[in-house]
Amino acid sequence: MGTGSRFATADEVMTGAFHEINLVMAELNREFDLPDHLDMNKALYPWADGLFGQPQVYASRFWEFPYAVHAAGLTPGMTCADVGCGRTPFTLYLDRVARCNVTGFDPDIIEKGEQRTAFGVNADYISRTGLAIKKCGMDQIDAPDNAFDRVFCISVIEHVDALTARKGIREMARILKPGGRLVVTVDVELFNTLSEVDPLSLVWESGLFPVGPLDLEWPRQRFGFSFAKGRSADVFGMVLEKRDFWIERQYRAGTGNGETDLIEGWRVSASRAPKWRPLNIVPWNQRLRKVYSLLVHGVCPER
Repeated sequence: MGTGSRFATADEVMTGAFHEINLVMAELNREFDLPDHLDMNKALYPWADGLFGQPQVYASRFWEFPYAVHAAGLTPGMTCADVGCGRTPFTLYLDRVARCNVTGFDPDIIEKGEQRTAFGVNADYISRTGLAIKKCGMDQIDAPDNAFDRVFCISVIEHVDALTARKGIREMARILKPGGRLVVTVDVELFNTLSEVDPLSLVWESGLFPVGPLDLEWPRQRFGFSFAKGRSADVFGMVLEKRDFWIERQYRAGTGNGETDLIEGWRVSASRAPKWRPLNIVPWNQRLRKVYSLLVHGVCPER
């Protein structure tokens, strides 16, 4: 365990540090009668059967939520943003347990009922929890620049298209304070990413810097299985930092006019090209295979 970007493993879920947080999450899940994913977990995460009672949090969150808490280094009074919050115990944990000033952001706020399990937020949930939740998508977050000490996006960005993901990761960087941390988790597959986005592209697009090691070694055992024909699926967590530095404006793509004023350094990646280009030009797993071939003479684990 420790700060750093890495893949989820079932073994880490079973550690004391993760187990302790998951017990609290489970209690919040029961207290606020949040969605139960027990049947889905039995099918997709066999190792999670029977953990933490019912209603049961979606099993990938047994790693993602504790990872996010530990990676963030939370202290009471911090301002936190939960982007794509939905109805999960994580936002409640930030508010009630970590004692942070948390704001949730979600594009799907409805009067009653639900659109899909754990997706979106209804008025009853907001009333019962007292949480501050704003209606907006990640590509246009309703918050000022440099507003939050910590920004979280837990297993959301792989569910949007590449253009929205690119805008979203920039928006998260925008609302993050200099010196603050962005914690992102994203679903990936060994042979095919679940969407048009991949973790390495997201780091580049954000203009932020990894905190601690960036461990790209794939786990030797699958973390779970995807909905698409039972294929293997994994989760990657990233913790990124917004550094407060400036560079000459002439690095901005397309100016060509000899400007010498300064821009925020984290904006360089986001402003290097005037038009959108696809994020996933080279699939992430292909990049990793090239790295492995160099490191281990063509032998790639889990081939």
